[in-house]
Amino acid sequence: MVLNQTRMKSATQSADWPPLRSATAHLWWLKLSPAEADAALQDILSPAERRRARQLRRPGAASRFCLGRAHLRRILGEYLGAPPESLQFAYTPNGKPYLPEAPRLSFNLAHAGDLGLLAVADGRHVGADVELPGPPARWLAIARRCLPESERRRLQALPEEARARAVQRSWTRQEAFLKASDQASLRRLLRLEMPCAASPGQFTIRDAQGCHWLAQDVARAGAIGALVVEHRPNERLEVLSFAWPGRERL
Repeated sequence: MVLNQTRMKSATQSADWPPLRSATAHLWWLKLSPAEADAALQDILSPAERRRARQLRRPGAASRFCLGRAHLRRILGEYLGAPPESLQFAYTPNGKPYLPEAPRLSFNLAHAGDLGLLAVADGRHVGADVELPGPPARWLAIARRCLPESERRRLQALPEEARARAVQRSWTRQEAFLKASDQASLRRLLRLEMPCAASPGQFTIRDAQGCHWLAQDVARAGAIGALVVEHRPNERLEVLSFAWPGRERL
């Protein structure tokens, strides 16, 4: 696939950048430690992004936001062969960003603490979510509020020490699907039926509109995440993972 069908200047992907083919999805694990943030990163952010960072009050939140957006711009810029500061984001009514001048490039960025997860695909919708373990009581409370009754019954059948981790897996799957399908604003209204969280791995979903999705559980540095990407029946879709900064294949 060639991602240079854009009006951006210098739209030629780097020769050593991993090619994003039509039957692949890329996952990028990002480091978002505030200690790594510096003033130079903000030079590639837009004025709107810098304003948003100034509004974040929790310790480290502004630095993590700046790092996440800077890494997002750099990675997408590599795919497009465009300077990261030149990317102009637009947003769907539900708040999902996209690039009007590169409509085939689909992406979604999630973060938890100092860890980020970016999903990228060509010509197909994609979503990602990542969560840190946290106190078991928090995840069990999320299960009571957010998971369908059938999944709660399956969770109750698990050993007590395994339930919180299974809830976390269910939650990341649901969040990744909602982001991929651009329904994140409806998370309080939708209770999605997913395969049992006690069975991690890769599986397919057929939603109420008849669309097919590939879901894959992922994990790194103690965190659990999920990728959901638009999928065609009988299609073999490859998921490749990388570490950033750099382009180390995982």
